[in-house]
Formats: sequence, structure tokens, C-alpha cells
Amino acid sequence: MEGLCYVVRERKPFLAYKLFETNLTDTVPGLCVTRQFPEKVREAFDLKETRILWLSHTPGVDHHNPTSIGTLATVISSFIERYKRCVVLIDGLEYLVINNGFQQVLRFVEHINEQVMQSRSTVLIPISPSAFSEKELALLERNVEVIEQPAMSVSLEKDFTTLIDQYR
Repeated sequence: MEGLCYVVRERKPFLAYKLFETNLTDTVPGLCVTRQFPEKVREAFDLKETRILWLSHTPGVDHHNPTSIGTLATVISSFIERYKRCVVLIDGLEYLVINNGFQQVLRFVEHINEQVMQSRSTVLIPISPSAFSEKELALLERNVEVIEQPAMSVSLEKDFTTLIDQYR
């Protein structure tokens, strides 16, 4: 998974978070950019000391204005350069498109992809395919690896089943 950017096709970003959580170690730090409230993310997943940036128009510590996409790209690039081997999750691409337009977000993804290719890091970008046109999906997925949700590993499937069973 090193040096690659993955688009994870899923309506709700569960698999991407599980992959993110699984790749975090004492020597592989993570950066989570999300539209979800950070405390909810921490409750749902074991993210250790992971820094979580919340895409929000509300000012606050580790809150990031979704219209400041250039600054966001700089924060992510700096993280990748600083740690050489890390894992970054960018959840909320659809929200970034709403706030910046598709072309600007595509340039953002391409920039992050170029950064990660030059490192031993991994970037995970969950997207809901129904939120994009066929052409937009083709452009987004052109230079990245794509993970389809049905391609879950057996162990993740078991984790998923166990999780579902807890709520039955």
C-alpha cells in the first residue's frame, strides 16, 4: 500500500476508516481529514493519537475551512513530507466539491497523489460514487488505485459482521 493513493468506493466511509485504523502503528502516524465530528470518529474507531482535522466553517482548534483547499493541500503535503511513511484519510471529498467546485478538487487530489507517489505513505479517499457524474469518477480514478466495497478482505468482513451483530 506504500506510495499509493486509493479511492475507496462506498456510500458510507466504513471500509476506508477500517483500513486507516489498521495501518496506524507506533511508527506509522496518521492524519484524518473528515466532515464527521472528530469525537464521533474517535468513538467509532481506534485512532490512537491521530490528528483529526474537521472540515467545518466553524472556527476552532483543528477545524479547517473547506473553502481553504490550498491550505489543506499544504497541511497534508507537509505531513507526508515530515513523516515519510504515514497514512492519510481524506473523508469529505463531496463536501470539498460543494465548497470549491469539481475542477479545483480534482487538482487537489492530483497534487496529493503526486506527493504520496514520492513517499512510502498511503492516502485513502472514500467517495460515494453516486455523488459524482460518470466523467467526474473517471477523472478522479484515472491516476489512483480503486477499492470497491465488495472487495473487502475476509478479516474485515468478519469484523463488519461482528459489528453488525452487536446492533441486532
